[in-house]
Amino acid sequence: MFRVSLRLPLLAFFLVAGAISAHAEDQLLRYPWQGVERTAILHIPPGAAGHPAPLVVVMYGSDDKAANFQKYSGFDAVADKENFVTLYPEAIDGAWNIIARKPVINGEPVDDVGFFRTMLNDLVEKKIADPKRIYATGFSFGALMSYTLACSLPDRIAAIATVSSAMNEAQMENCKPGHPMAVMVVNGNSDDVQPYDGAIRTYGRLTSVPETTEYWRRIDGCTGQTANFLPHLNPHDLTRANRTEWTGCQAGTGVERFRIETGGHCAPRLATATSDHQQDGPRFGGCSNDFETPVEVWNFFQRYHHG
Repeated sequence: MFRVSLRLPLLAFFLVAGAISAHAEDQLLRYPWQGVERTAILHIPPGAAGHPAPLVVVMYGSDDKAANFQKYSGFDAVADKENFVTLYPEAIDGAWNIIARKPVINGEPVDDVGFFRTMLNDLVEKKIADPKRIYATGFSFGALMSYTLACSLPDRIAAIATVSSAMNEAQMENCKPGHPMAVMVVNGNSDDVQPYDGAIRTYGRLTSVPETTEYWRRIDGCTGQTANFLPHLNPHDLTRANRTEWTGCQAGTGVERFRIETGGHCAPRLATATSDHQQDGPRFGGCSNDFETPVEVWNFFQRYHHG
């Protein structure tokens, strides 16, 4: 349950820096929004400090927390090496509003899009974020929120990368006619939580991963494609990673898909010399060891920018 301790006027917002983790450069951002306080963790590597830098918004799945996802997602290690900023927003009641009636604040649907726009505008104005290089990525329900941001904030978001969820049908309808956008998706074809072939959910129909990639291929005007399996790094790993890249797309856009054969509801992680294939339980399935998700996400993002 998301709880707040401060109620301030709508649209007034400010930034407060505080030590919230082992990283001295991390800050806790606080934004009064819809009568409650919304927060996010901002991580600025030394190489990204003092000037506008690329910004990656990282969103967790249902019932997680920003600080927890920051620790295990692996994005800060890549950010420290590649000199980009990471932002970990906190959801209301552990859920994002993906163009729906829930979650609710004070009897009204949560305005997550407005909250994100406020944060991004603030970070651009403070010259922390480069307005041409703002990206969004998320896992599971955070992936769904990434699609919502791609459709609602195309003036701010230059590219998205989604892990373990396709797009909701209501999102597609709301997004029409659509804005060209660079999109990368990572999905296991044995995912029982957000099925690769789609499902009916309480929030509407989850489209299949092929439907989702076809939607963005059409919007981006891509005319060709290439596909190949990634090198198999761990003989104990029962999954295989297949990468498809659509080509001939509009300038500044592209579509890329990682299909994890027999993969479950999991972000792939790189194999180590001693790692064995791990099962996260029958509901979440196996996790590919053939690539490191944050590394591939950043490799995709850095190819795209506004303007």
